[in-house]
Amino acid sequence: MKSFLLREKIPITKWGLIPDGVMYKGDIPEGYNLAIVPGPEYIILDVDRHNGKDGFKHIPFEILQELEETFNYTTKNNGKHYWLKYTGNKKLGNKTSGKSSDLRTEKGYVAYWHNEPIEQCLHRIRRTSPQLNEWLEGLFCYTVKGKFKIKNNDNSK
Repeated sequence: MKSFLLREKIPITKWGLIPDGVMYKGDIPEGYNLAIVPGPEYIILDVDRHNGKDGFKHIPFEILQELEETFNYTTKNNGKHYWLKYTGNKKLGNKTSGKSSDLRTEKGYVAYWHNEPIEQCLHRIRRTSPQLNEWLEGLFCYTVKGKFKIKNNDNSK
């Protein structure tokens, strides 16, 4: 996990060069926001609610109940960031679902809107259930499209 500052949603540094474990300390200057990159043990589900779209309408009731049990906070557009410890065995992508929600892995970041330092909230992050894993995997796993032909280069004949 690491953090850095954003100005108008744009990192003010090359955040990929920041070593894991380096966290911004101090007050956030006026006009800036804190961004956090989750470590490999965490994922963040970013559910959006703006421009007439509501990502919550695409979340089944049972899934939303589980999400509400983990560490979460409201974003500036009345969406939510849900922090999770993913327990599945598939590779989730840092990508959008097309249903007004995005997933952030260690390959991405979120603007952090909570009033407590993340280090004080880590104990509230819950592990995902098999049901939640299946739902997340259906939205955020990368799939290979198309068919591949394997050429046989057997020259022994």
